[in-house]
Amino acid sequence: MSYSPMSNLMVLAATLAIISALLHICSAHPVVQDVTSQDQARSSSISGLPCTSSPLGMASGAIPDSSLTASGSFSSGYLPSQARLNGSGWWICPRGKPEGQWIQVDLGQYTAITGVIVQGVSAYHIRTFAVNYSNTGESNDWQKLSDRGQTVQLNGYNGSGQPLNVTFPVVLMARFLRILPLTWSSSTYYYLRFEVLGCRVTSGMIRLVGGDDKWSGQVEIYRHDAWGAVCDSSWDMKDATTVCHQLGFIEALEAKTGLSSRESDRPIVMNRVACTGTERRLADCPFVCTGSQQCSSSTVAGAVCKPRPDELRLVGGSRTSGRVEIYRGGSWGTICDSNWNQTDAGIVCRQLGFSDALEAKSAAHFGQGSGPVHMDGVACQGSEEKITDCPSYCWEETSCSHSHDAGVICSDGNTVTTNK
Repeated sequence: MSYSPMSNLMVLAATLAIISALLHICSAHPVVQDVTSQDQARSSSISGLPCTSSPLGMASGAIPDSSLTASGSFSSGYLPSQARLNGSGWWICPRGKPEGQWIQVDLGQYTAITGVIVQGVSAYHIRTFAVNYSNTGESNDWQKLSDRGQTVQLNGYNGSGQPLNVTFPVVLMARFLRILPLTWSSSTYYYLRFEVLGCRVTSGMIRLVGGDDKWSGQVEIYRHDAWGAVCDSSWDMKDATTVCHQLGFIEALEAKTGLSSRESDRPIVMNRVACTGTERRLADCPFVCTGSQQCSSSTVAGAVCKPRPDELRLVGGSRTSGRVEIYRGGSWGTICDSNWNQTDAGIVCRQLGFSDALEAKSAAHFGQGSGPVHMDGVACQGSEEKITDCPSYCWEETSCSHSHDAGVICSDGNTVTTNK
């Protein structure tokens, strides 16, 4: 199989994207009204992807009940599995606790997500919501709809029962989608049904595996219904940069070679990759087109991508806990525990995609970090979207040592509560 390079215009679009294959599809308002059912949702071709946007299975039942989770629900009769568009039930948030709730869909595989259709009830409907998405569902893998944490506004929506088609300003490439209501018509709770719009694309998708975080690891590419490895023969920074661009990162920091294959039976599907630096996807790069893809060595290729500024991660703990580290000025650093409290920890946990913080930890509870201490004297009010939105000591270089590194224990919120 051979591939031709994409144009420079497409390259520019890709480098501005949020994640891999993030392509602009709409420059107007994100809400298109007067959609009466999922059958009337217009299928549209997604530029650069071999598929059209259509309902992904909330209404049809193709998405199973086990793939729907939420931070909470009104009672056992209003579970996340009831939130299917055109269904007979509703998901209702816990009575008297509408703040900080979310509902999540596991689409089962990497998917191009173009938008959602939402439906409410006249006196109990959401007015604005945020969208988070993830490839893995892990705490450090959640991203917002845009770098600005864009809020989706349902302008003029009164919950009359007519579903609304919400088209995202960019295509999200992810497996997990999370809707986080921000404002609503009632002070006690809200009803919600919805459908996810997009298309399932697999061939040519890539991932990084076996690394210490989501920014690094062995490169794997999906082809012929299976994941395969890439031989490290001739692997260089142009190749790694193409990988990082496809995954939505700004650039590559390192092209890794000499990595042992993550799984002994993982086939080599690309050999002697020769990207020019202008390709939108790794699959668009030239490589040796032989059937067996024999690799001259037993090692495979990898990449280390550059995180976005102010990216967060948890280190030294578990999926839901750890030392808080932030990427700034080209390096990972920690946060000092001076004045560190539950409110600050809550901002970190929600930024990472969790429902809230269970505990704020101090005194390097999860071990001492290395590198700089990027923030000191954090004083969040609780309404901030990101930890960097919180006040801190900005003008003085911190004298805090790593023995005072701050940490958090977050709540994953996946257990549905019953409130009667």
